[in-house]
Amino acid sequence: MFWDCDYLWAVSMVFWYPPMLHSMPRTVLRWVALCAGLSLVVGAGAAGFVHTLDWVLELFQAYPWLLFTLPALGLAMTWLYANPAKAAQGGVRTLLAQIRSPSEPLPYALAPAIVGTTLLSHLGGASVGREGTALQMGGGLADLLGRPWGLGVEERRTLLLCGVSAGFGAVFGTPFAAAVFALEFVRLRAGWWYRLPLCLLCSLGADQIGRRAFGVVHGDYRLILPPSWELTGFFWAAGLGLAFGLVARAYLRWVTFNPDWKPLGLLGTPYRAIFAFGLLYVGLVWFGRLGDFTGLSLDLAQNAAQHPMHPLVPVVKFLLTAICVGAGFRGGEVTPLFVIGACLGSALADYTTLPVAVGAALGFVGVFAGAGAVPLAGTVMACELFDPHLTPYAAIACAVSWLVAGRRGLYSE
Repeated sequence: MFWDCDYLWAVSMVFWYPPMLHSMPRTVLRWVALCAGLSLVVGAGAAGFVHTLDWVLELFQAYPWLLFTLPALGLAMTWLYANPAKAAQGGVRTLLAQIRSPSEPLPYALAPAIVGTTLLSHLGGASVGREGTALQMGGGLADLLGRPWGLGVEERRTLLLCGVSAGFGAVFGTPFAAAVFALEFVRLRAGWWYRLPLCLLCSLGADQIGRRAFGVVHGDYRLILPPSWELTGFFWAAGLGLAFGLVARAYLRWVTFNPDWKPLGLLGTPYRAIFAFGLLYVGLVWFGRLGDFTGLSLDLAQNAAQHPMHPLVPVVKFLLTAICVGAGFRGGEVTPLFVIGACLGSALADYTTLPVAVGAALGFVGVFAGAGAVPLAGTVMACELFDPHLTPYAAIACAVSWLVAGRRGLYSE
């Protein structure tokens, strides 16, 4: 039922929001209206994006020759961000800058530009994700919704965080992890506790509206059998967390924070970079028969829970994702990291006492937690997606991964 106990709990917690203690009735009504409106708008927008993305992915599977259009699609999205959507070129970092220090409205083009370019990336089979779309769409719509209300600095920061939560929760179907992620990836040191209920309220609302009103269906990753807790299992979870952290560290070092590797540094202009590396990607996929590694590749994650994966599978996905993200194809990095982690965990679980499905589940959230510097969100996601019994193992794996990765996330300065 829509008004389940979790949703009602989140609604009740709104009344503990400290700024509401002044002029309580008016402030409460305003935030109830804002949260309800944000849940509806972001839930509908996310549902439209998810359905369109599903259609684009099906289109690519039906017509594999679309792979050869990827370099041209890359030129188109580069032109878009260099001209009509130039103000939105910073993407998630533009959003983060306004959350940390609200000073000016977000660009109008932020949400539509990332939605359009993400769809173009997946139409050509690029190995990118969708979390960038979820965050920018949620934040952009929240900013538009809040403009007529004349919000103060702290209220605007809170509304943007609620938009991020709503977008992430509605696109991934993990509202609890979304609320934690929104606060964790921004690294708020103060004032986070009263924002969490509002973020949770909006993420729950957007997720439920997407599911109930617009028929969004998310992947089912629940474990067939809940894991049993054993002392050796905790040691193995820590060992796997070490491996996940090393992969996350490598990704951050070689892809995210290394300007020398970037194609732009090698080829001079964004147009040359995205076209040349788009051609490289096409050649690798076509001649290497790597069609299973294109796009989101969530089937690989599903298969990883069924049987041990070959150790080269996460390596190939890592390489293809690095090429696409480094070249400038838009969409995000989190979903490919989910897949890389799941395949790595599946491959390594064969050498431990943990079931393959548990290894894949820990990898799914472990690499994400390390690369994003979000160990709490990764732990909550494991509980939400897979099984509550996985939480202790996931907490250890995510914490170790985060520590090994260097505690510097994808969106750090």
